[in-house]
Amino acid sequence: MGRKCIQVETLHGLTIKDLQNKVKQATSSYTRNVLTAVIMRYSGISTNEIMKVLGVSRPTVTKYINEWNANPAKSIVDHRGGNIPSKLTDEMVEDIRYVLIHKKPSDFGYFQSNWNCSLLSRYIEDTYGTKFCHQWLAKLLKRLGFSYKRGMYKPTKADPELQEKFKKNVYLFGYN
Repeated sequence: MGRKCIQVETLHGLTIKDLQNKVKQATSSYTRNVLTAVIMRYSGISTNEIMKVLGVSRPTVTKYINEWNANPAKSIVDHRGGNIPSKLTDEMVEDIRYVLIHKKPSDFGYFQSNWNCSLLSRYIEDTYGTKFCHQWLAKLLKRLGFSYKRGMYKPTKADPELQEKFKKNVYLFGYN
């Protein structure tokens, strides 16, 4: 015996036409998917067909319908994240760009000589009182056109004679 099929219990005073109009007016793909799943399931279309049409999994279709049954107004709002407005304003982004190009960390009292994401995170927190993780800042910097360059290791007490031979491209070990 198979599992009981998930059903739309009620349309909460709306008609199928009302729901179809809401689908047309919806700006969010999440809202369109929820309403489409409800309409299709209420019309008797199988969960497998709904999955194929929407391109989502069975648990997702089940979640859409269960949330609709519990609270229709709340079910069509996307609560997955990503819709939160950024705390970083355009002025802050321009300030970050200016600081990275024209200023050194030592100008702000930091003991490092080059900027990195962790130090930039600390600068933003000190300046604006908002904390950002360095992974997110790395994505922001890439979007702004900056690239990451690893510092080259330079020994502080290297032999100057060997350095000169290397610069002149002299082979020390007999390799040709």
